[in-house]
Amino acid sequence: MVESALIASLERFLEDYLSRMAEKLAKGERLTHAEAAILLAAISQRETTHLTKRIDQVRGDLDGKIQDTNKKIDDLKTIVMMRFEDTNRKIDDTNRRLDDTNKRLDDTRTGLLSKIEDTRTELLSKIEDTRTELLSKIEDTNKRIEDTNQRIDDTNKRIDDTNRRVDDTNRKIEELRVDLLSRIQDLKEDMTYLKRSFDSLRDTIISVLTEKK
Repeated sequence: MVESALIASLERFLEDYLSRMAEKLAKGERLTHAEAAILLAAISQRETTHLTKRIDQVRGDLDGKIQDTNKKIDDLKTIVMMRFEDTNRKIDDTNRRLDDTNKRLDDTRTGLLSKIEDTRTELLSKIEDTRTELLSKIEDTNKRIEDTNQRIDDTNKRIDDTNRRVDDTNRKIEELRVDLLSRIQDLKEDMTYLKRSFDSLRDTIISVLTEKK
């Protein structure tokens, strides 16, 4: 019962997964390596399940035939005791055929199990390869991010240096402006002094000239 339920659940999962992958392919989407590997495993498992069902069906049919044969043997033993040895021979032949059939079924099951194991091994290998590839890409991406961050830090440092130089330049310009304004003020004062001196000298000259007249 539990095994049947597990098989039924697995079949539903496989059918659902195959349907989803079919819809994805129908939309023109590409499958990842992992999805493709799982899809192959799902198809293989579905074929295995169908073949196992067929084997079980054949086994059931054979069991039914065996029961019919045994019933006929019992009827023949009851009705015709004189043909006992011939009936036994037929039973032996039937048993041999059953043994051969069971052996073929066992061989088929063994082959299927081997194929399932090979598929599982291949799937695990592909998953590991994909994982390794993804880890490598992640490491490369992280390195590029670190390099970019380093370049950003370097750029920010250059910007800070430039800002400091700009601040120094602005400070020097302000100092020069203040000094220039001071010099201009001094010059204005000198000009005012000279003007007063010239005015005084002019007045003195005019006064002297006036007195001489």
